[in-house]
Amino acid sequence: LGTGNPIMKMEPMINQLLRVLERESELYQSMLTVIDQESKGAIRSDLNALTKAGEEKENILVKLRSIEEQRIRLVRETADALGYPPREFTLTMMSQLVGEPLAGRLSQAGTDLSTVLNVVKDANHRNKQLFEHSLELLRGSFNLLGELTQSDMVYYRTGNIQRTYQTGKCVNGEI
Repeated sequence: LGTGNPIMKMEPMINQLLRVLERESELYQSMLTVIDQESKGAIRSDLNALTKAGEEKENILVKLRSIEEQRIRLVRETADALGYPPREFTLTMMSQLVGEPLAGRLSQAGTDLSTVLNVVKDANHRNKQLFEHSLELLRGSFNLLGELTQSDMVYYRTGNIQRTYQTGKCVNGEI
């Protein structure tokens, strides 16, 4: 970076952005750990573990919203200072404008964040499938139990259904 380069003046802001990106990756890594705990809790049907995981996910999401706002602000300020539209000002573009070592660090931070986001997305999808399957099993159990409690219905050869209101009689109506 030369002394006349406007990027030189942006170096502190870019370093701040790098710290924000690293923190964001760390938070998503923490989210991945919680999603794994949530999955294990679901498999064990451990309500306490599921509740704790839900609370931890919410806490991480609050922190992620805050750090994401910081990232958006920093990218917008950097883009504005350099005369680029903020929506088009990507980490790749930024890394092409700056020299080393910032370019490599920006590129690596973007790759790290993208990687952990994809892993979190996949883990979240697996948990969603696990919960949907569990919900299907529960619905099946509730339906079965509901059918077992409706023992007052008799199906005849004609296809007619008649309520007998006599329950608990297996073989003979007098028993």
